Amino acid sequence: MLITRIATALVLVPLAVLGMLYLPTFAITLVFATLMLLGAWEWAGLLRLGDTGHVLLVLATALLIFLFALVRSQLWLVAVDNLLIGAACIWWLIAIGWIVRYPNGWARVMGRTDIGAATGVLTLVAAVAAVTYLHQSDQGALLLLAFFFLVWAADTGAYIAGRTMGRHKLVPAVSPGKTREGAIGGIVAAMVFAGAGAWALGYGGDRLVGFVVLGAWVAVISIVGDLTISMFKRHAGIKDSGTLFPGHGGVLDRLDSVLAAAPWFVAGLHWLPSAI
Repeated sequence: MLITRIATALVLVPLAVLGMLYLPTFAITLVFATLMLLGAWEWAGLLRLGDTGHVLLVLATALLIFLFALVRSQLWLVAVDNLLIGAACIWWLIAIGWIVRYPNGWARVMGRTDIGAATGVLTLVAAVAAVTYLHQSDQGALLLLAFFFLVWAADTGAYIAGRTMGRHKLVPAVSPGKTREGAIGGIVAAMVFAGAGAWALGYGGDRLVGFVVLGAWVAVISIVGDLTISMFKRHAGIKDSGTLFPGHGGVLDRLDSVLAAAPWFVAGLHWLPSAI
C-alpha cells in the first residue's frame, strides 16, 4: 500500500508541478475542472444517489463551471470570483461546527440530498474559481505552486508528526486516526514552508509575516477539508470516495484539503499588507 502511494506521488507530483509552471491558465482551469467533475461523481456516491443522480450532479457542476468560465472576460469578473470564493469560505467555517458536533444532527441536515448536493456543487465550483484566480494573477504560476506546496507540506508534516508523536485523538468521532500532535505538526510545517515560499516570491517585512500566518491558516482549514469529507464518507459508510489514484483513493480523498484551502488562500492574499 505504501509503495503504491509513493509510486503514484512520484508520477503525479512532477506532472502537477510542470503543469502549473508551463501550462496557460485556460489549460490549468480545464485540467482542474475535469478533476472536479470526477469529484462531483464521487460526491454523488457520498450522497448515495442513483445513476440519474450521479449524472445530474455532474451536469450541474459542469454547467456552473462553464458559466463561470463564460463570464471571466466580462467587467464583473471579480464580483463573480469573489461571490463564489466568499461563499465557499463561509461554508468551510460552518463545517468546523459540524466537525465539533458530529454526528449530532448530520443525518437530518447535511445528510439530505438537496443540501448535500448544493454543498458539493459550491465546494467544487469554488475550488475551480480559486485555482483559476491564482494562476491568472501576478506571479500566478509561482503563487499556485506555493499554494499546493503549502497544502502538501501541511499534509506531510501532519503525517510524520502523527506517526511519531501522536497520542491524543483530534476528533475521534470523525477520523480516529488523526491526532492533535499531527495537526500541530502540519501547522508548523506549513509555516516553515510559507516562510521559504514568501522569500521565493520576493515578499518581505509585514507581507512575509502575513504570508506565514496565512500558511498556518491554510494548514488549519486544510484539516477542516479533510475532516469534512471524512464526515460525508462516514455517513455513507465508505472508506474511500473513489479509486482514481492508486493507493490514494479518489479525487475527493486526494484533494479534500485543497477544496477547503484554495478559497481561503485567495481570501487571505487580499488581506496581506499589499494586494496581488
